[in-house]
Amino acid sequence: MVVLCLATAVAPALAGESPPATHTVAPALTLTATPDIAVAGSAITVAAHIDVPGAVLALSRMRGGETEFTLLRTIVVGADGSASWTLHPGRTTTYRVEFAGDATADTASAETMVSVRPRLTLKATETVYEGWKVTFSTSVVPAHPGATVELQRRIGDVWKSWRTLTLSDESRAISRWTSDTRGSLAFRLAMAADVDHADGASGKRIVLVKDPNPYDVPAGPDHFLVADKSQYRLYYHERGRVVRVFDCVLGKTSTPTPVGHFKIYAKDSNVGGAYGPRRMRYLGPYAIHGTSEPWLLTRFPRAYSHGCTRLSNTNILWLYERCKVGTQVWNVP
Repeated sequence: MVVLCLATAVAPALAGESPPATHTVAPALTLTATPDIAVAGSAITVAAHIDVPGAVLALSRMRGGETEFTLLRTIVVGADGSASWTLHPGRTTTYRVEFAGDATADTASAETMVSVRPRLTLKATETVYEGWKVTFSTSVVPAHPGATVELQRRIGDVWKSWRTLTLSDESRAISRWTSDTRGSLAFRLAMAADVDHADGASGKRIVLVKDPNPYDVPAGPDHFLVADKSQYRLYYHERGRVVRVFDCVLGKTSTPTPVGHFKIYAKDSNVGGAYGPRRMRYLGPYAIHGTSEPWLLTRFPRAYSHGCTRLSNTNILWLYERCKVGTQVWNVP
């Protein structure tokens, strides 16, 4: 009887005990972004790895200026525990990947940040003569209406602030400069960091500022013409400085354009035909005139005429109004 009572008393206690708990640990979970510095809108790869084959991972993001993460997507990793996403962030963003845990592994998370620079574009007049205007056109993406950007100029090996521009509602700005320095000048557009973006800069743009009187034209005459046969271009000068440059058609090998110094001795309007709307004669039958074959001006070299200098009809009309009888014409090799 004593043994039976003991057994009865002990059995319930054994039956009420909980089974031993399963021990879980947080798995190794990593998250990387390549590249970790990107230009707005460009592709990056976010890659995760966890030591739990077949685990379900959730990817979230928190962009600059935000205080909470937003779920982007979930994915089941492969047998090697890896997963990746291709993304196109427009702002500096922190990414987080999370594992909710399962029967054998505890929860885990990892984060990485991608610094995003704005996409800055700078366009500029590439070649000018000293005294000509250079136009700089800028744009910033994503849009930053009202923000300021710096037009920088490289002095030696250092980029220095040159002009400060304010972006329009379309996130654009235009600046014009009358060139006063000869040579190959380097410019770029730069923008300081803000809550949404890291600091950024555009690609370098080279503006070549040339000698305004490469042919040593005298400074006195109000109007002066130089046809450069090697370039198939006609240079219009005012007081010794190049003001306009025109593509032109010149003489064929069998009927070359004469080389030398001449003067316009006659002007003819409404001539028509192969001469176009205007003609300015400077040596016998040789003249500067328009054309009935404008497509030849798109070719190079442009040796197609019987020795005359052919311009587009728009350009001969412009030039005709400025060049009087007596205007000097130099044809150089």
